[in-house]
Amino acid sequence: MPEIASSLSARGLSFCVMTEHFEDFDALKFDRYVQELKDVSASSGFLFIPGIEVHLSGLDTIIFPVRKYEEIARFEAEGKDSQPPMFKVLAHPSKYRFQDVMRHLTKYQLNGIELWNQQADGSYIPPIDFLELLKSQAQRNHFRYFFGCDLHSANLTVANVLSVPSPNERTAEAIAKALIEGDFVSRNCPTGIEYRNGSGKTDFDAWLQTLRRKSYSRGKILRSVRHFLRSLYRMLPRDTQHSLNDFKNFVRNKV
Repeated sequence: MPEIASSLSARGLSFCVMTEHFEDFDALKFDRYVQELKDVSASSGFLFIPGIEVHLSGLDTIIFPVRKYEEIARFEAEGKDSQPPMFKVLAHPSKYRFQDVMRHLTKYQLNGIELWNQQADGSYIPPIDFLELLKSQAQRNHFRYFFGCDLHSANLTVANVLSVPSPNERTAEAIAKALIEGDFVSRNCPTGIEYRNGSGKTDFDAWLQTLRRKSYSRGKILRSVRHFLRSLYRMLPRDTQHSLNDFKNFVRNKV
């Protein structure tokens, strides 16, 4: 956590909605995880908002801010929210079948969608095919839309960020409140593409129309390179794949 805080702070960022896979925790580890985020926030000045990623019906769902292990376990088992309700965001939806995404959003009453995931979709081109499918849904303007990334390395060059107005109190709670209320902008730094939530909300259809007009030449080239390297990686024996994980993440960060 301190390394992540230092790295992101050096890149000009001031907060992070931190998540980790819920299946990796028991109650003791969960409490230690949340407490460490609070401690590092207090000592570093970089604010962590404690979150978790839960595997629900085959789809990953980000939940924040998290408080107690039992609340998450109950939601995972029964789909029942706690009081006060947690904010629920579908992670990297372009990886899943679209019909499964829409069913998931309804079943678990999700509040938001990670519309552009840096690792799943790349840093230079949004998931246009998924966006076109989403355009057919009547509720497309009702969700909060996040741009995010997976911090497989503390040295990741972060392309997707969230921007909130400066709160009166610079605390994790205040920033979480702004995100929950939709008072934030999702932004991709390399392309300048952004989606405004809350007041002055972006109209999804008009936004998608502007995306269609872009060329994405660099993104298309890098996507071809990614697909080629991924195919080579998957041909390797499992043990070799594991031994190359750090190198794989370094290359993925670059392309």
